[in-house]
Amino acid sequence: MASRLLVILLIVLASGILFGQQETLYMTVLNSRKHRLGARDNPTVGLFVSTDAGTSWQHRGWRGYIRTFYSEVGPDGTIWSACGNGVLQSTDNGGRWRIATGWEITEVLKVKVDPSNPAIIYAVTAYGIFKTIDHGKIWYEKNVGFQNPFTSDVLVDRSKNLQLFAATEEGVFRSRDGGDHWLLAGLEGKGIRTIVQDPKDFNKLYVGTEDDGFCLSGDGGNTWNRSNEGLQHRTVYAIAVDGQNSRTIFLGTHGGGVYRSLDGGKNWEQKGVGLKNLDVHSLVTLPSNSQTVFAGTLNGGLYRSTNGGESWEFNSQEEAQVWGLSVR
Repeated sequence: MASRLLVILLIVLASGILFGQQETLYMTVLNSRKHRLGARDNPTVGLFVSTDAGTSWQHRGWRGYIRTFYSEVGPDGTIWSACGNGVLQSTDNGGRWRIATGWEITEVLKVKVDPSNPAIIYAVTAYGIFKTIDHGKIWYEKNVGFQNPFTSDVLVDRSKNLQLFAATEEGVFRSRDGGDHWLLAGLEGKGIRTIVQDPKDFNKLYVGTEDDGFCLSGDGGNTWNRSNEGLQHRTVYAIAVDGQNSRTIFLGTHGGGVYRSLDGGKNWEQKGVGLKNLDVHSLVTLPSNSQTVFAGTLNGGLYRSTNGGESWEFNSQEEAQVWGLSVR
């Protein structure tokens, strides 16, 4: 009897652990050909959430049409969404929303939360970077040093306090003081579309460029090298790194669908079987199961692979522009 109770207890504990590790996926739909202008509710655009690896999705957006590019969740559970009219904030899992920025911050393309401090958020805009240190109450412009303020992405370095990297139209810029000052770090004159950090080795940084392919740094951003062997489509919108084996990297490209590298970005192979739309603007892998990969396309909706990118099947949001994907 005692042994049976022990087995039951172990099963319950294991179930609780697994449940606690369950990821939540966040999909941001910018536009959809199925969207009806003037409709009060727009379930085809905005933020969608899945807690079952993409089997089902729930709309967590707002009433009325708001152009939304990307959503991210902070360590405290607050959802931040980058929108055309500023940054939106929800503290109840998307039930209610408020505009966290003023009139001067618009065309927000991405929003990034400091992983060590949920009160610090960076808004990446067509007019540069804005920062808040008080959960969105006050925002400060952080563009000193930029040649061109248009910014596509920002990376909060997990290994060095206050160090940031910005993806700009003039290359990769670095700040060592939390965004107060910026200096060119590499790839001068290149349009950078996205920048990510290796989840295992923080000295490794990866960027996707406009027309110049994939570039990487192995020394924390001091030097950069192009690595395009096998990459036929050189505009890279999205990068996803396998959280369990960071030598596996996925790229979302313009016109070429998804590419995969199994050797840390040295060689690339196109992986588009099943993809009906080859303009891939967003990518994400599941931390608990790296064989599951999601690809957001422009006007083709969301696709999912359950075999590490070997093949893809349509998942959700037919004819939609899936601009952003994130997981927590």
